[in-house]
Formats: sequence, C-alpha cells, structure tokens
Amino acid sequence: MVITVAVLVMAFTSHLYIRNIFDHYTEGYRSVLTDQWEYLLRSYYLRQGSWEGVENVLFRRARGRAASIPMGHIRENLRGILPGDRLLLADNKGEIILDSQDELVGDKLSRSQLSKGIPLLIEGEKVGTLLLQPRALRAVQTLEGQFSRSVNLAVLWGAAVALLTGAGLSLWITGQIARPIAQLTTSAKRFARRDFRHRVKLTENDEIGKLAGAFNLMAENIEQNERLRHNLMIDVAHELRTPLTVLRGNLESLQAGIITPDTELLTSLHDEVLRLNRLISDLEAVNLAEAGKLPLHFREVSPASLLSRAAAAFQHEVVTREINFSVEIEEGLKSRVLDEDRIIQVLINLLANAFKFTPDRGGISLRAKDENGSLVVEIMDSGPGIAEEDLPFIFERFYKSGRGRGGGSGLGLSIAKSFVEAHGGKIAAVNRTGGGSIFTFSLPPVTEKT
Repeated sequence: MVITVAVLVMAFTSHLYIRNIFDHYTEGYRSVLTDQWEYLLRSYYLRQGSWEGVENVLFRRARGRAASIPMGHIRENLRGILPGDRLLLADNKGEIILDSQDELVGDKLSRSQLSKGIPLLIEGEKVGTLLLQPRALRAVQTLEGQFSRSVNLAVLWGAAVALLTGAGLSLWITGQIARPIAQLTTSAKRFARRDFRHRVKLTENDEIGKLAGAFNLMAENIEQNERLRHNLMIDVAHELRTPLTVLRGNLESLQAGIITPDTELLTSLHDEVLRLNRLISDLEAVNLAEAGKLPLHFREVSPASLLSRAAAAFQHEVVTREINFSVEIEEGLKSRVLDEDRIIQVLINLLANAFKFTPDRGGISLRAKDENGSLVVEIMDSGPGIAEEDLPFIFERFYKSGRGRGGGSGLGLSIAKSFVEAHGGKIAAVNRTGGGSIFTFSLPPVTEKT
C-alpha cells in the first residue's frame, strides 16, 4: 500500500509539474513566434507596399524560392506555427486577408477581436492587425497534447513497472522478515508453555538474527535459572531437614524417656538450632543484597587490619595442617571507606573455601593491592581447582560441584559475591595454570557514604 500510494503520488506530481513546465515553455515560444511574425509581416508590407500575395509568407521556402502552393494546402506547409495554433491577419479595416487554416478569409473581425491582436504599424500608421490564436481547432492535435499524452504514457508505464517491482521486492522482503518472526512467535509460545529447552534456529546476522540470538540467550539463562531454582528447593529442603531430623529424633527420645536430658544433649540441640538460624540468616542476607536492601555501615578501615583479622581466624588450622599461609599487603595501601564486618565475612568465606580444598602442607596466599584506585584482593590456593563446567555457577546459591568443589550449605561464595556487589565491586574465580584456583574481588574507591 505504501509503494502504491508513493507511485501514484509520484505519477500525479510528475504529470502536473511537467505539464506546468511545458505550458510555460509553449507560452514563451508563442511570444517569440508572435514577435517574429510581426517583424516578418511588417517587413513584407514595407517591401511590397501592400498585403497582396501575403499568403506566400506562410509557405515554407524550397531552395531559396517561395513554393507555389495552393491555399488549400496551407495547413500542410505552414512554417513557424505550433500545430493547432491559428494565425490571422486583418487589414486596417478589420477584414481578414490571411488565415492559416484557410477558413475565415474575407470575414470581418469585431472591435473586441481586433483589440486582442497586435497592431502592425508603418511609420505610425496602422496597416493591419496580427492575431496568433493558440489551439484554434479542437480537431487538430496540438503539440502540447501530443507531448502531454507521451509524458503521461511514459509516467504510467514507469509507475506500473515501479509498482510491480516494488510489490515484488516488498513481498520478498516481507517474507524474509515474516518467516523468522513466525519462528520467534512459535518459540515464544513454546517458551510460555515452560518448554525452556526450545531454541530459535536462525543463522542470519541481521537485526532479526540478533534478536533470535538474544532470545536464545534469554532462554538459556532462564533454563539455567530454572534448574538452579529446582536445585535450590532440593538443597534448602535438605539443609533444613538435617538439623530438624536431629532435633526431632532427640525430642522424641526425650518424650519417650529413652534418653535423659544432660549438658551434652542440650548443647547438641542448641548447636542444631544455631545451625538452622545461621542458614536462615545467610539466606536473608543474600536476598537483601540481591534486592539492594542490605544494610551497610560504612567507615574508614585499613586494608591491612582487614586481612590480619581474617587471617587470624585460621591460625589454628594453619598450624595443625602445616599450611604454608602468606599474607602480602602492598606498601602504602590507603584506608578505604567500607562496611568492615561485611568485607571480613567475604574474606573469611573465601579463605574457608581455600582451606577446605587445599591439602595438608599445601599453600595459600592472601594478597591486597591497589589498581587504579580500587582495592584488589586475591586468594590463591593449591587445591584441585574448579571443574570448567562449574566455573560459571560457583557463586550461585546452594550450587555444589561435588560435582567438584562443594560441601557445606553452598551459601558461602554466594554471600561473598552479594556483599562485594553491594559495595559496587566485582568478584571472579579462575583456575591456576599449575593447579589450584584464584579468587579475586575488587572494591571501587568510596569517598563518602552515609
């Protein structure tokens, strides 16, 4: 429809514009012709002294001589007059003595008709009147009409070709667009039915191909999140079931009188309650951090004191397992504005993960440095490393690579990631070339917090 309207508008405006231009051209041309005929007829009268034989002025000349052509053939041999135009010459009495169409000779013109003509003056005396009337006879096809019809026909043919070509291209382009969109629509409907495994199979590199790629990436992420959600429910149920089973078993035994309450039993029950409370607190902290509602208490803290406090929590394990544990702090490292307790928790969680997978007499290093104003902390261990398929997911809640690295509640690394990102930082993990892994997190500079 757009192409049709465009072609019709183009054809209509082209017709009007060309017609207007040609009308201006013919009017100008007639003006020039009138001047030429005025000059020619005045010259004839001056040369002849009368209008006798003036009809020969209308004839074409052949080889320099006036052709002797009967008046009945004047229309076929006129020179310098547009087809359809009429040349009239009246004498000083208003009687027509020359008619290019050989019909009105002898007739007399009225005053109003004579007033529309051009008076022919010789030394100030009027000897005749010249009239050049455009399109005097409808039966005669004018030059404008011929030209107009030719242009209109050319425009119509051009419009038809443009319309057919445009329609063909439009259908082809529409098909190119509609087919992949139909595929996307089908995939979206299957996706709405929770068929997260379905993917759009498009290889084009255009905008729709990129949209399909984004759709597939979204589907892959949602499928992964759905799988993690399913695992999360299972893991949460498992983590809650273990302490609740212990509590239930001991309480039922107490009710049945099988066991008697003592300090050791009460301590065990209390530990299970603390375990449940710790799990719930960890889940709450992760949820608050991901929602951007984690309360942070900022103050200026020395990075050296942060690393020292975190390292002190593992001194007993360093001694008993003979771990080669080193702490390296770049000289001149400035104090930072951050939440000390949250970052201590991050360091402890990462170090706990490193100690967990580092064998006895292995090595662990804790480093802090400044990079472009950001505080960067690295924790390297000499453990077995992380399976490549697990690397993208180790910071997910309850993700256990037992499957590789794992154990515990599966929330330690997720909490570390949430706390770092709450400070506007980033955290990542990679495998070392010689074995083991490197966990790195960076905190951007913060000058003012409230």
